[in-house]
Amino acid sequence: MFKTITSTELQKKTREMIDWTRMNNEPVIIQTYGKPMATLVSYDEYQHYLQYKQARNGRFVRLREAAADNAAYNALSETEAMAIIEQTRQEAHDEHLENSR
Repeated sequence: MFKTITSTELQKKTREMIDWTRMNNEPVIIQTYGKPMATLVSYDEYQHYLQYKQARNGRFVRLREAAADNAAYNALSETEAMAIIEQTRQEAHDEHLENSR
């Protein structure tokens, strides 16, 4: 279970929570009025998130390009269209695996 702290407690223990997050490499969930509002994560975890987000955006661009190619070739048979989709899906999957290493 993740560590949870109120925003009021965070005001009093900011340095302690930053150190805890950095040393344990685990997030701290910050709540206001009992609802999760933010998460404190280590800088390394934040960098991993940014890399993931950039890779994900690249995959979506390629999928949109594949969809546009498919629309341009709307004379394709269903089998040909499915082959293009599968090829693009496989490329996105392979890239995700490569970026995960």
